[in-house]
Amino acid sequence: MGAWTGKAASVVLVFLATWGGAIMYWRSSGSVPGGMDMLLYLGVLPVGISSAGFMVKGLARQGLDKALEKRDVRAAESSSTVISEDHVMAAVPGVLLAGHINLGIGLDARELLAASAAPPRPALSTRFRDAQSLPIRVSAAEQLDELEVIGEREQGIDTGVLERRALALLSPVLDELLAAVAVVLPPLKSRDEIVVAGLRRSDEGHIDNVLTIELLVASNWSDALLHWLRDWLAQRAIETGIDARRFDVSIKVMGDAAEVWQHVSQLNEVLATNAVRWHLLLACDSSIDPNVINAWQANGLLATSRNPDGKVPGEGAAGVLLASPGLAREKCGLLWGPHSLTDEALRSARPAERRRQLAAAATQWTHALAFDGQSIQFVLHDAGQGSEEIVDAALVATAMNPDFEFGTGSLSLAACAGELGPVFPVAQLALALEQIQRKSESVLVLAGAKAQQQVLTLVSAGSSNQAASLSSIT
Repeated sequence: MGAWTGKAASVVLVFLATWGGAIMYWRSSGSVPGGMDMLLYLGVLPVGISSAGFMVKGLARQGLDKALEKRDVRAAESSSTVISEDHVMAAVPGVLLAGHINLGIGLDARELLAASAAPPRPALSTRFRDAQSLPIRVSAAEQLDELEVIGEREQGIDTGVLERRALALLSPVLDELLAAVAVVLPPLKSRDEIVVAGLRRSDEGHIDNVLTIELLVASNWSDALLHWLRDWLAQRAIETGIDARRFDVSIKVMGDAAEVWQHVSQLNEVLATNAVRWHLLLACDSSIDPNVINAWQANGLLATSRNPDGKVPGEGAAGVLLASPGLAREKCGLLWGPHSLTDEALRSARPAERRRQLAAAATQWTHALAFDGQSIQFVLHDAGQGSEEIVDAALVATAMNPDFEFGTGSLSLAACAGELGPVFPVAQLALALEQIQRKSESVLVLAGAKAQQQVLTLVSAGSSNQAASLSSIT
C-alpha cells in the first residue's frame, strides 16, 4: 500500500509541476494555447515524464541487483577458496622429531613395543587394598625417590605425593628431550667484536624465540606449584645450554585425554603456519597416592575384584618434540591428525551401527589424505582386553587395512600402564615414533574408547627429503 501511495504522489507532483510550468510560460509570453498545445503540454508531457522516471528507476534498480548478485558470487568464491585453503592446511602433517617415556611399568618405549605380543600387566600391590582387604592392581614405579625433584615443602609450597612422584618420573624424560632439542636447534651466530670510541664491545643481532617448552598436568595439581614449575623448567633448559632468549615456558592444566588430543591438533595447526618453530610437549601424572586411591574407591571408580572395569592406578611421564613441517629430518615421524571419529548421534547408536560408521569415517578420512591404509602395520589403542571397545578398534584397523593382524600388531597402553591422565596421549605419540624408527611402518593411534569419543591419529615415516615439499604446502 505504501509503495502505490508513493508512486501516485510522484505522478501528481509531476502533473502539477508540468501544468504550472506550462501555464506560467503561456502567461509570461502572452500566447493563447490551442487544443493541440493543451493536450501536448497538459497531458502527453507529464505522462511521458512520469513513465520515463519509472523506467530509469527500474533500470537503476536492475543494475544494482546485478551488482549485488556479482558481489555475492565473488564473496562465495572467496569463501570457498578459504575453506579449500583450510582443508589443505589441515592435510599438512606435523613433525615428530623425538620422544621419550618413563612409565610405572618400568619399560622404555623400545622394550614395551618389543613385548607387545605379551605385554606386562599392572601388579598386585603390597600397600593398597580394597574395601574387602584384597590387594588392588597398580602400575607403580619401583624404588622411585619421590623427593628427587621437589620436597614435601618447597619455597613455602606444600606438595602432594602425586606431584612429587610425577615430577621424579618427569626428570629423566626432560633431560633426554632437552638434549635432543640442543641438537636440532641451529647454533647462534658468533658475536662480532667492534670498537666504538676506543672501547671494544660485542655486536649481537636479534635472537628469535623459536622453542616452546610446555608441561601438561592434571587438574588436581596445586596452583602455587605451577609457578614454581615454570621456573624449574626454564632453569633446566638453561643448564642444558639453551639460550634463555630462544624459548618460552608454558604450564597447562588438562581435564582429560580428549582435551589433550584437541590441544595436539591445535599445535599442529600453529606449527604449520610457522617456517621455523619447535615445541617440546611434556606431561606427567601419578595416581599412586593414598588420597587419590581412597577417593576412587569411595566413588566406586577403583578397579577391584568386584569392579574389574574400574580405574587401575598408574603413573608416568612422557614427552615429544614437535616441529614445523619444513624441519623434517631423517627418521622423524609425520603426525596426521588427530581426527575425531564420533559425534553425539554416533555415541548413542547401537553397537553394530556405531562400528560400521566408525570404520566408514576412518576410511573416508584416510582417503581424503590420500593415505595408503596398507602401510598401517601397528595399532596403539586404549581398549581393555576382552572389552567391547577392543572390537571397535579392531574393526577400524581392519577397515583401513584388511590384511592387518590386529592380535599380533597392536598394543593397549591403558591395559599395561593403568590410568595416566594427560600423559596418555603424549606417551602414545612417543611410542608411535619409536615404532616408526624401529620398523618404518605407519602406526594407527586410537584413543577415547571408554568415553566413546574415538580419536584417530596416523603417524608415518618421514625424512629430510620431505621437508621442502611440506614447506611448499604451507
